[in-house]
Amino acid sequence: MNKKQENYLICILGLVLLCLIGLSLLTGKYPIALQEIVKILTGRGEEVADVTYDVFMKLRLPRTLMALMAGVGLSLAGYIYQLLFKNILASPDLIGVASGANAGAAVGIVLMGAGSVLVPIYAFLGGIGAVLLVLFFSKNGHKNSLASIVLSGIVVSAMAEAVIMVLKLFADPNRELAPLEFWSMGGLSAITFSKVLWVLPFFSAGMAALFFVRYQITILGLSNEEAAALGVRVSWTRTLILVATTMIVASIVSVTGRITFIGLVAPHAARMLTQKSNLKTAALTCILGGNLMILADCASRGFLDIEIPISILTSLLGASFLVLLMIKRRDWRFY
Repeated sequence: MNKKQENYLICILGLVLLCLIGLSLLTGKYPIALQEIVKILTGRGEEVADVTYDVFMKLRLPRTLMALMAGVGLSLAGYIYQLLFKNILASPDLIGVASGANAGAAVGIVLMGAGSVLVPIYAFLGGIGAVLLVLFFSKNGHKNSLASIVLSGIVVSAMAEAVIMVLKLFADPNRELAPLEFWSMGGLSAITFSKVLWVLPFFSAGMAALFFVRYQITILGLSNEEAAALGVRVSWTRTLILVATTMIVASIVSVTGRITFIGLVAPHAARMLTQKSNLKTAALTCILGGNLMILADCASRGFLDIEIPISILTSLLGASFLVLLMIKRRDWRFY
C-alpha cells in the first residue's frame, strides 16, 4: 500500500469512527434525538428535558469517551508489544498488566472491602506492580532481555491468576463473588465522568511519552544491534516504552475491567492492510481500535434487554479473526 492509499484509508476509517461515536451517543434504552444532542453540545442544554440532559452528560458521553480511550490505548499498546517483542500474537496481557490489574481489583473487593470508588485504585496499583515485578525478574534473567521480559510476564500473570482463584475461593458468594466475575468480563456500564477524569492523566502522560519516542519505537522493531547502531539507547528506551504503555493499559483496565482481544486484533489488522510497521500503521491501529471498541460497546447495550459484558463480544470477535487468519494465511511472518 503506497502513502496515498494509506492516507485515504486513515481518512475513511476516521470518518467511520466519527459515525460510530455518534451512534454510541444515540444508543441506549432511553431514546435521545440527534437534535437534542446538538443542543446540549452547543450550550443550549436548557432547551431539553432534565432527564435527557442527565442521561447524555452522566451516562452516554463519559461512556463513549471511555470506549474511545480504551480502544485507542489497548490497540496502541498491542501494536507496540508486537513490534517490541517481534511477535504478532503479543497483546497487553503479555507482560502481566491486565492480570495484575485484575488481581489488584480482587484484593480490593475481597480483602479490603473496597467500594466501587476504591476498586480502580487497587486495580491500577496491581497493574503497575505486576510490571515492576516483570522488570525486576527480567533484570536477573536470561541474557536475551526480550525473552526474559516475556517469560517474566508469563510468570507474573500466572501468579496473579493464582491470587485471583484463591480470593474467589474465599469470597462471599453474595457480596463479593459476583463483582469479581463481572470485573473479569469487562464492561462500561459503570463509567462516569469521575472515572474518565481518573484515567485521563495517566492515559495522557503515557500517550505523550510514546509520542516523544515514536521514531525509536519503530527502530526497536529491528535487532538490538541495529537499533544501537542507529543511536537508540535500547535498554533505557525499552523501559520507558514499557512504563508508558503500562500506565495506559493499567489506567484503562482499572475502570473497565478486563477487555480481551482489542489489543491483538486491531494492530494485526492494521499491519495486514498496510503491510508495514510505521507511524501511519500505528495511527491506523488506534483508529481501528477505537472503531472496534465503540462498535462492541454499542452491541453490548443494544441487542438485548440486559447488557452483555463487553469481553464476551470482543472475545468472539478475536476468535473469529484468528480463525479467519488461520484459514487465509499459511505463514505467520512479522510485517
